[in-house]
Amino acid sequence: MEHKLDNHPNVEKWAYIPHDSDVDEDGKPVAPHIHLVLGLNESLNTSTIGNIIGVPQQYVSPIKQKIKAGRSYRADIGGALLYLTHRNAPEKHQYSDDQVVAKAGYDWIAERAKSEKAQEANKSFQKAIEGIKAGKIRRYNLTDYVSMDNYIDNKTEYERAFEYRENSLKNKTNRKISVIYIEGDAGSGKTTLAKKLCEDKGLSYCLSGSSRDPVQDYNGQDALILDDFRPGIMPLSDVLKMLDNNSASSVSARYHDRWLEVSLIIITSVLTIDDFYAAVADNKEPIAQLKRRCKKLIHLTRHTMDIYAYRAATQEYALIGSGPNPVAAMYADVTDDSEDDLKDFCRSLGIEYKPEGLPSDYVIQDEQKSLFK
Repeated sequence: MEHKLDNHPNVEKWAYIPHDSDVDEDGKPVAPHIHLVLGLNESLNTSTIGNIIGVPQQYVSPIKQKIKAGRSYRADIGGALLYLTHRNAPEKHQYSDDQVVAKAGYDWIAERAKSEKAQEANKSFQKAIEGIKAGKIRRYNLTDYVSMDNYIDNKTEYERAFEYRENSLKNKTNRKISVIYIEGDAGSGKTTLAKKLCEDKGLSYCLSGSSRDPVQDYNGQDALILDDFRPGIMPLSDVLKMLDNNSASSVSARYHDRWLEVSLIIITSVLTIDDFYAAVADNKEPIAQLKRRCKKLIHLTRHTMDIYAYRAATQEYALIGSGPNPVAAMYADVTDDSEDDLKDFCRSLGIEYKPEGLPSDYVIQDEQKSLFK
């Protein structure tokens, strides 16, 4: 048989193993037999292959395992090579690699290993696609689930999966979004409080960092913090659309069609919500439209916090609680840099360290001391 395989024009490679220790489902010995794997240079029907090796065609099976090749899939001989020793069937008797007979020069073990690696990558790819479909994997955390090599090999497919996910969101007209408006002077801790609210709820968040496109950095996070949100960034109609639980459309075409899959939106501003409304462009809608979307409002000072809830009956906010600013303590432990650090910093810039309020001879003494070190 080996001579026949070596000399057949369509057979490029082959490997076989005698199986003499198999048992059936009842634990009874199976008659000794041979498993032969062929690699052909062109497709042949099973009867032709059977004639090559001298067996009926019912004993010939095409390679079933597939491997990704670009945008399509091709047969992967690796699965059959694994089965030669039952490597992919741990419940069966395990044969040794040494029992396999292969064509001279054919490194079947290397091909098997390559297949195993490719199949593992394919499983990871398929699992990631399912994760994207389910909404577990989003753009912001893709690298937590997918290796760089896997992403490079399947970048187009991943982007298509995200597009599919976003298209599915378009059909959902009802969203459950909480909106919180945090107002307060600069330095009162608005941004820190917004982050804390997200972290306490276990939500991933996107902190907007652009005055031109506030959602350009959004990549599917659970929450969106519109930090230092200014009235001139978006028309009121777009703001209301973004905050609306009954709208699943994108923020705006000129904002890159960012589809928000969020459960929480927090707006921080130095302006009160009334002043924000008065300054926003295209404020043809009544202010109640903005307030009823921002059902919770927090007013911060450096030391205090007042919490308000929107009441539909009065179309105004009602105070529901007051207390100390919960993030003020985060700034209490901030200490000044040491004098040594400040001296080194000044020297690195070629500037003499001469702080205000110190004796005029302080620096001279310090410099004199340094000469004797």
